[in-house]
Amino acid sequence: MRPVLRDDVRQLAKSWVDRARADALRTGEELPPPLDGVPDDQRAPLFHEAHYWHTLASGLFMEQSVPPRPSPANIRAMRDHLAECCALLRSMMERRGDLLPDGAREQLATIELRVAMALDLVENAGAAWARETDAAWHELMLLARLLAYDPSRTRDDWVPEGWNTFAGLYLV
Repeated sequence: MRPVLRDDVRQLAKSWVDRARADALRTGEELPPPLDGVPDDQRAPLFHEAHYWHTLASGLFMEQSVPPRPSPANIRAMRDHLAECCALLRSMMERRGDLLPDGAREQLATIELRVAMALDLVENAGAAWARETDAAWHELMLLARLLAYDPSRTRDDWVPEGWNTFAGLYLV
């Protein structure tokens, strides 16, 4: 992805003004002013539109709206992390015996089934990665954070490169 540069935006706006001037000269109409002479209230929309088109062309829209694909290492780390989380929660459940709220065991069992199905989908997607696989990975990302009972954990090896961009840490 190529960054959007201020000079690129200015050049595009200038090319639009230059074309408008050439068209006016060709048709015999009054010439609009060159870019430096365009009033601020007319120049700002030109720059805004030029920035928009450069942002679209740079791939930033897709980067922010399509989740990045996890690497095989991310997937292995996700499997390991979720297995550790569920094992810890299961051992905590055993220690508490029947002194847990109704539904806690059933909810964890349901989550474990969903995790297994999502991991199966992600691990077997290969080149056929699709929206369903994106949704499965997104669910795994959420569950990885929700099930992490250990507050001392600071590594998130399962997070794919570029995920923070997709997750909206900066938007156009």
